[in-house]
Amino acid sequence: MSYNPTEHYETRGPTDEFGNASETPSVIKNVGWTLGNYCPHKCKHCYSACARLPGANMTKEIVDRIVDQLYKNNIETVNLGGNEPIFTNGMNPKDSLLPYIVEKLSEKNIAVGITTSGDTLIYLYENMPDVFHKLNDFDISLDSPFKDEHNQNRGDDLYDLAIKCLGICKKENKPHSVIMAGMNWNFTEKHLMALLELCKKYDAYVRINVMKPLNENQMKNIMTPKQFHDGFKFLFQNCKTIENGETVLRTLSGSENNRRCPCGISSFRIHSITPKGEIFVSPCVYLHDYKSSLNLLTSELSDIIASDVFKVFRQRNANTNMINGCEGCKLANVCGGGCAARSYLHNAIETGVKSFTCKDPYCPIDFPANFPKTEEKKEIGRLVHMDYLCTWIGEPK
Repeated sequence: MSYNPTEHYETRGPTDEFGNASETPSVIKNVGWTLGNYCPHKCKHCYSACARLPGANMTKEIVDRIVDQLYKNNIETVNLGGNEPIFTNGMNPKDSLLPYIVEKLSEKNIAVGITTSGDTLIYLYENMPDVFHKLNDFDISLDSPFKDEHNQNRGDDLYDLAIKCLGICKKENKPHSVIMAGMNWNFTEKHLMALLELCKKYDAYVRINVMKPLNENQMKNIMTPKQFHDGFKFLFQNCKTIENGETVLRTLSGSENNRRCPCGISSFRIHSITPKGEIFVSPCVYLHDYKSSLNLLTSELSDIIASDVFKVFRQRNANTNMINGCEGCKLANVCGGGCAARSYLHNAIETGVKSFTCKDPYCPIDFPANFPKTEEKKEIGRLVHMDYLCTWIGEPK
């Protein structure tokens, strides 16, 4: 059935499926922030394009308001991404408020990271080195370790720029990861082996976000359950795990950590400014129809976190027995029904039904019990994507 990814501008997903059920306590420390509505690239798997509409720009007063709200609510890290972060106010980087944003967050001792195709890092390094050095870490996007594939998927000639960024981070000893959206065409042993070799060459961590489909067309690129299992088995055999926000992987690797899906619990997303000059927040970067109806520029962030769209995430997290197919499962204590966004989106696109009571399509009970155990986490300091998103970060051996 048809699933409209822009419907979130008019409607919101259900928030009453769990009734008065209990909630996992909110311990939000980590935030993602989409800064602007302009991006020069056309990445085929982009998750923020349908939440970005041109028509309004940010001001310093808006930045001050948002940073103040983050500080008041004890936020510890902010990742700037979504669009290419340097383009906060249109296509001219000279009009960007990014340096001001980094400065204001740093003043509050909030660690700041940037996810970039390359443009932002290069611009800051070459024109504003003081801002570059204030940043905690960088995530550099590569859809494939092979140049032609990466450029084709990005809709632009970006591979060499990404490689240049990796070289700069290595030279400047700046913590950095290569971030890849795992899809059926790039999550093969051939691609992963080449990706790890690239990371070793540039002293980079590897980070994987399993692609969540926002529409029927993107469903064509999602990996099969077997690809999910086999690809991560290869990564676990060849990397030390730094961060494992993927609850299915925590379950497969024998973890006893039952923190479950972090979205709406330890992290959330600030969306870009709307044409009307409003800024909304959602518990998960992928679930645009769960944006709070409260405007961050006029409402308290604490009230937004307490709102019904956050409550339903906390309830799903706490009540695995209410998720269809998870009742009585021996793995549910750690898995918690898996990734909330992946469960919701797959079901919505495949059936046309929006529900939080469906389980992860990569349910660990369906996989063979031969997955490598998680190696002891190496102490590396903080990266901004720790305990943010259902993501996995590893250090190649």
